[in-house]
Amino acid sequence: MSEEKIETCFICGKEFDMAKADLAYYRNGKYPICDYCADFYGFFQEDLTPEKE
Repeated sequence: MSEEKIETCFICGKEFDMAKADLAYYRNGKYPICDYCADFYGFFQEDLTPEKE
């Protein structure tokens, strides 16, 4: 059984369990995003900056 990891969504402020969330992720490695916001704002998940050569 995984350990609870309670986070507060960076966008909406809702508390959620990162260990149980399916879509949740950390934006830029430090900003937690909940399932709802990850689904709603999903188009931001991809890095839109061009790769440097």
